[in-house]
Amino acid sequence: MSASHALAQTAQEPSETVRRVGLRARLLHAGSTAADVERVLGQPTVATDLGGPESGDAALLYAGEQVRTRVVLKADKVAAIALDVVYVDPARLPMRARVIKATMVRDGVTGLLGTPSADERWTDAGRAIEQMTFVSPGEPEFSVFLADGMVVDVRLGRERPQGIASMSLPAAATEASVASQLAIGLTPVQAAPLLGPMETSIHFALKGQPVEYATYRERDGKGLVTVTFIGGVSTAFTIWPPDEL
Repeated sequence: MSASHALAQTAQEPSETVRRVGLRARLLHAGSTAADVERVLGQPTVATDLGGPESGDAALLYAGEQVRTRVVLKADKVAAIALDVVYVDPARLPMRARVIKATMVRDGVTGLLGTPSADERWTDAGRAIEQMTFVSPGEPEFSVFLADGMVVDVRLGRERPQGIASMSLPAAATEASVASQLAIGLTPVQAAPLLGPMETSIHFALKGQPVEYATYRERDGKGLVTVTFIGGVSTAFTIWPPDEL
């Protein structure tokens, strides 16, 4: 059985820790216009020009969506959409904690921060959870939370967050709703006809869900496309034109 078919089947299996949600971002696709993005998602929380106000290149953040959503426009058309399925907000963290990113592995954390001042472990929904607390003179203490050895949260203090083993993912697209361009919520089988040959593929697990980060050639063979599948559905894609490679 191929990895793509295995991922597609896994998406159909019930899981107490995964919530499937009908995200508005699923109504967009690669090539959607800036007007389409505004119609579907409204005004962004933050908009950043990437190439000047007349270029149509911008990064848009929608922090108020059910799953934090990022959109990149190139020449006023969607070139990338990414769901922050696991997100660490650095704004309230001390500078030392900001180097820790979501999905970093345990050895990476200790390599950057050293041995924690306190280390607690327990099981939640079948996931091995670890809380490493770091205390240094002159800065507030903070905790790094890992699920199955991978960072899923960083926050001030020692309070345990709710639902640390759970995750929200987009509901899988129906066959009738699959367009001719990449979109959020596609299974690997649905996405395959929209992509060229695969170049590379990396597999791991996040909160018990299979993750595939794959790079493909575009169908015309010129640029590259990266797609992330989590729990059997696409949660991010980026179109890389030849001049950016």
